[in-house]
Amino acid sequence: MTEAEKTDPIASLRAEILRDLPGDIKRVRSAYRRAAQQAALLRDAKDFNAHQAACKTALGHLDSLIKLLRWASDGDNGSATGKMKSAEDVDVDTLIREARASLEVEKKD
Repeated sequence: MTEAEKTDPIASLRAEILRDLPGDIKRVRSAYRRAAQQAALLRDAKDFNAHQAACKTALGHLDSLIKLLRWASDGDNGSATGKMKSAEDVDVDTLIREARASLEVEKKD
């Protein structure tokens, strides 16, 4: 733990988020993918609509986690950088676009 993290609770929070959140985002993304794939098995319109609403909620959750990670990654200036600073260096905007496109495809089917 750096000296700043010891004295500044925000720096400490940022460090904790940067440590834990990339793995959490990966788990949420995997869970979303599994759930989205289940739509192909749904034949009833009511079930499909409920499933689609759940997928949209999951995307909202994922989007919130990514925004939180961006905040933590940005350090002191507080602006969104557009890229997640993690070991994987994943372009989060691309992930969001792909997830939304996947949801649109399900909606049309």
